[in-house]
Parts: sequence; C-alpha cells; structure tokens
Amino acid sequence: MELTTQSTQTELTGSHCSEGPLTETSKHDDLDAVLRTTLWWSDPGFDQLVARRRIAWWDSSRTRSWFLENGYVLYQRSSTEGDFAVDMYPLDGEQRDTAFPFAHHGAGGYRSMWNDDFPNFYGRGTEVGNIAYAQDREGRHVVIKAILSGSEEARVLEFLHRQGVPSSIDDFHHIMPIVDFLAHEGHWLAVMPRDLTLRLTFLSSQDIKKDNILVNHVHRDRFDGLSQFRMSLRFQGKLTYALFDFDGGTMFPRSMPLEKCRLPNYVSFNTFREQAPADTFQGEFDFNPFAFDVGMTGVMFCSEFQHLTPVVPMLAPLFDKMTTRKINQRFKASEALEFFEQHVVPLTTEDQLSASALEPLDYEYAAYDYYDRWKGLEPGFIERWSAFREPPVPRHVEFLRYICQYPLVYDSISYVRRAFSFVCNLACQVRR
Repeated sequence: MELTTQSTQTELTGSHCSEGPLTETSKHDDLDAVLRTTLWWSDPGFDQLVARRRIAWWDSSRTRSWFLENGYVLYQRSSTEGDFAVDMYPLDGEQRDTAFPFAHHGAGGYRSMWNDDFPNFYGRGTEVGNIAYAQDREGRHVVIKAILSGSEEARVLEFLHRQGVPSSIDDFHHIMPIVDFLAHEGHWLAVMPRDLTLRLTFLSSQDIKKDNILVNHVHRDRFDGLSQFRMSLRFQGKLTYALFDFDGGTMFPRSMPLEKCRLPNYVSFNTFREQAPADTFQGEFDFNPFAFDVGMTGVMFCSEFQHLTPVVPMLAPLFDKMTTRKINQRFKASEALEFFEQHVVPLTTEDQLSASALEPLDYEYAAYDYYDRWKGLEPGFIERWSAFREPPVPRHVEFLRYICQYPLVYDSISYVRRAFSFVCNLACQVRR
C-alpha cells in the first residue's frame, strides 16, 4: 500500500503541527538555525534553545510538506503537556513484509500490559532532536538524521551513500546502507532503514557501546524483549547485530598506514568514562583510534559477560587481550575474531554456549580493569593461558589516573608527554 498525499492530509493539518508553544516559538527557524550550535547536550539551556527548536522544525507543516514531496511521511509526534515529546508513531501502523535491507517486522509471544499505551511501531527519538522516523512511498519504515554540512559525519555518510544499497544479505558487508542522502536548507538529511546498522573496516567510531547496537527487526510493540518472532529470526540466522551512530567517528584515507592513524586525546572523551578503555586516562596527548575501538568493545563485553568466565573460561584470555593496557599488544579486531572462532568456540561446549547470560550480582559490576576474570579457574588453565592474563593496575598508574581527573593537571602531564615525545623523535632523526 502506497502512502499518498490524501492519506497524510490529517498529519499535515493536525494539532501536532499547527499549535503549541514549540511551533509558535520557532516557526521561522530553518535547518541551519537549529542545527548549528555551540552548546553541548549537557549544557544548561540546550533543551530549550536547541532540542525544542529542532523538534519544532521537524513538526512544522513546511518541513512535513517538503518530506512528503520527496516521498517520505514523517511519524506523528506524541502529544505531551509541559515538556517536549521525543516519542513518535507512524500514521500507517499496518504490519507488512519488507525486502532487504529493510528490517523484519513481526511480533508474537509475550505482550506487556504497558504496550497497550503505545501505538504500533512506536519510535523513541533522541533528546538531542536530530532524528525523526518516517515511512517511504511503499510504507517501509526509515529513520532520518539531520547532518551538519561539512562535518566528518557528513563525509562518512556521503561516502556510504555512494557505495549503493545491498539487495540481499549475501551482498551485505555490515555497512549501514544510506538509502537516500537529501540536501536541504544548506545541510544533509541521511535516510536509513530503521534499525539496520553497520560496522566499518577503515572507520573509527570511538563510541562502541550497547546504546549504539541495533538489530534488523522492528517490533510493533514498545516492550519487545521477549519477542518470539525475534527469537525465531535469531535461530534462523536472519537477525543482524551491528553498530550505528558515527557522529563521533573518523574516516582515514585507505593509503594511510595504520601506525600513523592517531587522534588527539580530547576525541576519546566523547563517550562516558566507564564505557571507554583507559587509553587516555593517564595524560596521554593522543591515541590509536582503532585500538581504542577494540578496547571499547572489550569493555562492553566485560560489562555484559565477564561474570561468566567460570562457565566459559576462554572468555578470560579473550577479554584481557582486548582491553590490555599494553596497547601495542592488544588484539586487533581481526585477531579478536580469529581467537574467538579458533579458541573460544571450539573449546566451549554446547551447554556452556547455551548458558543464560543472567545479570551479574551487584558485587560483580566491577570495572573491567579491576575485575578478576581468572578467579576460580583451574590452575592448569591459568598456567596455559598466562601470557594472555592482564596484571593488576599498578599503583603509579592509579595515582596518575586520580590526579588526571583535574583538567589543569591532565593538560600539564599531556604537555610534558608531548614534549618528551618530540625530543625522542628528534634524537632518532639526528642519529640517522
């Protein structure tokens, strides 16, 4: 069923678009006015000055009409009182089959009583206000993200758009397909299949965490953790897990040697401290972004599964090698995968692999570099894999991390490190 102008007339003229303080206070804003800002999401005033105006821009009849002309019907906004809404739902909530790369639809099994309060295909936006959900002419669900022109993210997504859209799962290389890349009001609007995501080989994300992992299944219910349909997709090997969100990513030229791919320390601060490896916690002035990505993946794995090492012992050497402080000895992404396929899977029984990943107890929520993943394992196993075992954090490193929490101290140590590195490099050149 195609979505036509007639089917969206109510949406364009309804109360969600024509009344309320959001639209009235920002009816003259264009995309440039709401996208450019010097405020960070945690800064005072961001909600009022940026997020509210951005949501008002999405909900304006002018914006909705433009999207309709370009083949997209934006979801409706849930009405709220006293606060801006980030919840959205489609005008057409009918469930239908879709072809790759669009996500599977389906429900079934457990249905929470809370789902009765949410429309089918309910979507949760972001408080930052830079995305919206929509359906295309064929009723397929997509997500649209507003991208600042000239940004690194725009460069990355434009490159991905040029790669084309895979027509089958056999052509899918875990790169997020950009089905449309629209220029509008001086900036870009990237259109992606809803809940289908990616992993890149020469792009560093620096933001690998649970919140940035999706699957290629759009559930029609809001609370879908026990979806039998999703379980069936997993058992059939049709469920795709991958990463998304590259507004903090960096794309390096293919010709650049990996050892020269470095980024300044402040780039590593774009995520929460507890979700990142400690590569820059000691006053380092730059870092290896690819090793950082592996380390951040390891930190995420540790937070979810390190309490299972007594059940699956081979996770201990894998996680330690992904998060080791000796960055030059840390697994590369390909090495971690190879180790998993050649050692973890073959040396783990079906019963162990089927073990329920229950939430760890409170005392097991230790930081990745302070949790003893080898505790309780057989002495023979520990000796066999001792070369992979990460030693405890030294006291002097703990001290450095503590004093580097103060910005002035961090900057001073970083300056000393940079000067020392410069002198060493200069001395090496003179000797040659």
